[in-house]
Amino acid sequence: MLYTLNNVCKTITTLQEEICILDNVNFSIEEGELLAILGSSGSGKSTFLHTLAGLDNPSSGEILFLGKNIHTLPEKEKNHIRNKQMGFVFQFHHLLPEFTTVENVAMQALISGMHKKEALALAYEFLEKVGLKDRANHLVSTLSGGEKQRAAIARAVLLSPKVLLADEPTGNLDEKTGEQIINILMELNKEKKMALIMVTHNTEIAYQMHRVLELKVGKFYEQKTY
Repeated sequence: MLYTLNNVCKTITTLQEEICILDNVNFSIEEGELLAILGSSGSGKSTFLHTLAGLDNPSSGEILFLGKNIHTLPEKEKNHIRNKQMGFVFQFHHLLPEFTTVENVAMQALISGMHKKEALALAYEFLEKVGLKDRANHLVSTLSGGEKQRAAIARAVLLSPKVLLADEPTGNLDEKTGEQIINILMELNKEKKMALIMVTHNTEIAYQMHRVLELKVGKFYEQKTY
């Protein structure tokens, strides 16, 4: 099992009120699963994704990642897990404009300690997978929005993580480019057996996944399962 959530609660206290984001959540996510999370704006979808990554702590309960409670691990071990076993793709690509496409993609491997020559070779390989081989040596500032998102995906999956956490990965793209991005993610899922947990507003995209959960007032409701 990739993730196991046991009695997970998350509340946020403001000056006016206490807001329940996650209300006693219990479910599991299998390795290699394609999971979409639906919900209205402000429902807590992104917060949920951050708790899965160990970037935000639940108020109570536990989140097990490959059998380990990620929130009780030392920060160094959490960083190692996020670097090696988790990939992240967001609505905004977060690429560094002063570097080339291949340099941006290789950074994940360089941070992990891989030799530069090996990291660049791996980056070229993954840029070919996402159809950006011809743009590898261009500054990312010259890429289109769809190309930047494909580069961000290549960077996220470079080290073949166990899971890709995607927060509205097609939110800023036109319909055709968005479909291309989803097709790339699903192909990587098949090829690498990499789980995809994706937050989205797009129900058409969501229902291409194995399972669809909707987050409403802190609770998850099953909308589709395999």
